[in-house]
Amino acid sequence: MLLFSRLITLTGSPRKSMPWAVGITDYVNAHSSLAVTCWAGSFGYPIGTVAWSSMVESQSALAAGTAGLLADAGYLDMIDSAADLVSSPGQDSLREVIYGTPGEPPAIGSIVNVTTATAIVDRMADAVGWAVEIGQHVESVIGTPVAVLTDVFGTMGGIAWIGAQPDIAASDAARAKLNADGDYLKRVAGSKDLFIPGTGHISQASRIA
Repeated sequence: MLLFSRLITLTGSPRKSMPWAVGITDYVNAHSSLAVTCWAGSFGYPIGTVAWSSMVESQSALAAGTAGLLADAGYLDMIDSAADLVSSPGQDSLREVIYGTPGEPPAIGSIVNVTTATAIVDRMADAVGWAVEIGQHVESVIGTPVAVLTDVFGTMGGIAWIGAQPDIAASDAARAKLNADGDYLKRVAGSKDLFIPGTGHISQASRIA
């Protein structure tokens, strides 16, 4: 199973940009086989970041799901209508789920926390093993699922941990549990020499559509 994501940074007033992001999400869901969710980036992202995500069985399934949109005048018109909102080129990512079972998408208003790091290539096998183990431990501490994924494209060695909470209060509570768990901190220390220093990054987004 693969997680496809598209991130762009929108400028101007959210009064215009956020309704557009929601509207194009609804259009894609109504005119393609993809089940797409839309997220507003908050901490860890440039202000105005919006992300669209969809779980797909394969890259070929993704291509099939997007092929019709590329010839859909309504979809292309919606893209054209946001030309003044986009401050820089967007970026697509494709990640493979190596741990976790994708279920129903989190509800609108949910919070997703994403942690990424880049493994040292010749330690990739060890890093993936550690990534799954720490993901399982975090699940046991906070009581909610954590998915572990590896980047299919981009910089070699990219690993991501993704966990969702129903709201900000639940996200606060999960972080407090994790910070108070001494075993978690010891396990984090075990990642030494598995990842490129300085590549760890934590970000958060909320689902808007």
